[in-house]
Amino acid sequence: MSERMVKKFNNRNKLILETAEKLINDHGYHRVKMSDISEELDIAKGTLYSHYQSKEQLTFSIVKPKMDNFLTTMEKIESSNLSESKKIVSFIENGFSSDFFHFVLSSFPDMGAIFSEDYNSELKLIQEKIITIFERVIKEGTRNKTFQTTVPSNFLALQLLQIFDPLIYKTLVSSGGVSSKEFVNQSVTFFMAAINNIKGEY
Repeated sequence: MSERMVKKFNNRNKLILETAEKLINDHGYHRVKMSDISEELDIAKGTLYSHYQSKEQLTFSIVKPKMDNFLTTMEKIESSNLSESKKIVSFIENGFSSDFFHFVLSSFPDMGAIFSEDYNSELKLIQEKIITIFERVIKEGTRNKTFQTTVPSNFLALQLLQIFDPLIYKTLVSSGGVSSKEFVNQSVTFFMAAINNIKGEY
């Protein structure tokens, strides 16, 4: 394939991903068909399938980079000079503002059931890395007496990840019960209480 053709392919691929994401955000995963995407782009279905063999593969190609970026952000926070308490706060604030969270939020509840075992396994590996980061920070904070808790660090790390459950966010924020900012602040307060920050400041 010539350089010109590669560039054309890559540009079209970018448009496919952007269009598919917009349609999924607007209508939900299950209501969007591959034909909807090809019609929106005014390209043949065969052309679309030359890029992605299925809607599942296409959606995974949207989700995977967002989750990778989420992981990278968590890694940067962990390696920063912030205190353990401020790292926890930063995990939560950056998590809620991430593209990954907002895409999953817009696609909920479809996202939990769309991927096959192979795709789920790859996403699970990233999730496990994120949990490990959380656990290391909690362990370090416990060793430094920043946190005082008898709850296992792995359990707390899993609970921290659960804070990003889109169902809870939708129930409270989308219903108008609280603002997004209030929800994030309440999530911070809730988790900091759970790990019993003895200094009482975040």
